[in-house]
Amino acid sequence: MAEPTADASSASPGENLWFKWGLPGAITCAAIAYLVNTIDFTGITAHITPRSASILLPAILGFGFTSLAIEAVTLRRLLHSSRSDFTYMMAARVKSASYLLAILHYALGAATLTVLVSRRAGVTLQRAAGVVGLVMMFDLGMVLSMVALGTALTSSSAIEVQFGALLGIIAVIAGGLALLRAPFSLGPLDRIRDLELFESARSAPVRDLVELAVLRFVFVLIFECMGWAALHAFEIEAPLSVVMVNFSGVVLASMLPAVAGIGPSQVAMVEFFAAYGAKEQLLACSVSLSASMIAMRALMGIAFAGEFSREALAVSRTVEVSPHPVDGEPGSDNPGAEPLPSSAQPRTEGDQD
Repeated sequence: MAEPTADASSASPGENLWFKWGLPGAITCAAIAYLVNTIDFTGITAHITPRSASILLPAILGFGFTSLAIEAVTLRRLLHSSRSDFTYMMAARVKSASYLLAILHYALGAATLTVLVSRRAGVTLQRAAGVVGLVMMFDLGMVLSMVALGTALTSSSAIEVQFGALLGIIAVIAGGLALLRAPFSLGPLDRIRDLELFESARSAPVRDLVELAVLRFVFVLIFECMGWAALHAFEIEAPLSVVMVNFSGVVLASMLPAVAGIGPSQVAMVEFFAAYGAKEQLLACSVSLSASMIAMRALMGIAFAGEFSREALAVSRTVEVSPHPVDGEPGSDNPGAEPLPSSAQPRTEGDQD
């Protein structure tokens, strides 16, 4: 009998560990090394004053609770037909629980949100991943749209080209959604289109997609306003159009795999706003903003979703081990199997909010 051959597409545990922690660690270390070699760190603390804190902290808190409300409405609108007791409060608590792991790794937070949405909304992991992916796609499109809009406002000489880029971004998103929802056959691509991963994009009512676009635009706009407030707190006065473009660049840099998001966003802040403040001043702003965001989201995760956070920590190990549904979970090949231990199970009492 022949020996079974290993799947060439499957990564070894060492490779998985490298991509999950080695690569983010390397990116963070490289970014910190660059900052250490170009900035005098002794001058950073001089820019962190009671005045800067009095402006930054209210902006962070306002963004935190407003953005959580938008996240809850977004999840509820996309999953309202799945389970009646998946309320707005439930959605907010689920999102809050994912913050704790998102602090460590952006992708880990998305994976945790996928698992929690699957378990709490009663949908398969593939459907939950589709919902999370759809929201992320709209967020990316809105950030890029903000860049194009800000660029158009900055440079009147090339306004037609830049608004053309804005329309092009919208057309790509709309075109992709249109293909997923097209009533005609796409030939060989039908097998991809019919995946449950694209169920939300394929079957959600047009009204829900329009609401999603509006919600995510408001989310990105509020984030930009928070960035402007943070810059103002540290006396970095940049035009609004410049903030729209450059702070969007900082947001895109923060999406790179880095430990706790530290490193790339600081480098981006220092480089993109170099014309409007000293490097020490910009780094003080970026570090204070990142530290405040981390602290706020950690507290929200603990205060709003204690039991969900414990569940998230338990099930995240399953997500790291295998991309397939967990035995006993919706979408599992073995739905009758024993589910996760009771310590990782959702509560049945008091869940309806």
